[in-house]
Amino acid sequence: MNKWLKVGASTIVISGMLMLAMGSDEPSPRLINYTNKTPMPIQHGVVEEGLTIVAEDKSFELKGGQRFRSPFQSNLWTYGCDLSSINGKNVLNSADKGLRCGGKKVHVFHGNNPEPLYGVLVLNTSVAAAKGPASRSYMVKVPDDKIAHAREGNTAVSFEIMKWDESQRWSHTGRTVTNEKTAYSWILWVSAYPL
Repeated sequence: MNKWLKVGASTIVISGMLMLAMGSDEPSPRLINYTNKTPMPIQHGVVEEGLTIVAEDKSFELKGGQRFRSPFQSNLWTYGCDLSSINGKNVLNSADKGLRCGGKKVHVFHGNNPEPLYGVLVLNTSVAAAKGPASRSYMVKVPDDKIAHAREGNTAVSFEIMKWDESQRWSHTGRTVTNEKTAYSWILWVSAYPL
């Protein structure tokens, strides 16, 4: 009989727990993302003096010291090209991902050296939630040490960061949480060898 009491008590406890779990009318709290990621093209930019970037297919040329109209727009915000796939930890080795996300193969000329470097250029779009100068225009620069590193046969990468606000709201309280995040405005990989 003692055995049957234990089985009965266990059954009641388990049944009660199931009823509590299933009987709750209130949904569990969750964080709802309402960040405005409407694409916003970046229309213009400037390339630093002494640097010229020419599309491999000759479709555009960005001359140092001159303002340019964006010849194309990449989109690192879309599925498959999301910002987590190209990040600070792996950006140096992500030129192929940059190409898949709308980047272009380019030749990079620096200073008076007539020998070009090979490159991949990404000109990312902005989003409505982005803020600051890098979300409105490009300032393309490649430090001399990165050019020297690339000429030695390595891959070097330069980029500019834009900031954006991720806004979320708790479903059960309506409390809003906003976190500042970063994204690449542009990325340029350069090497002495084709990328």
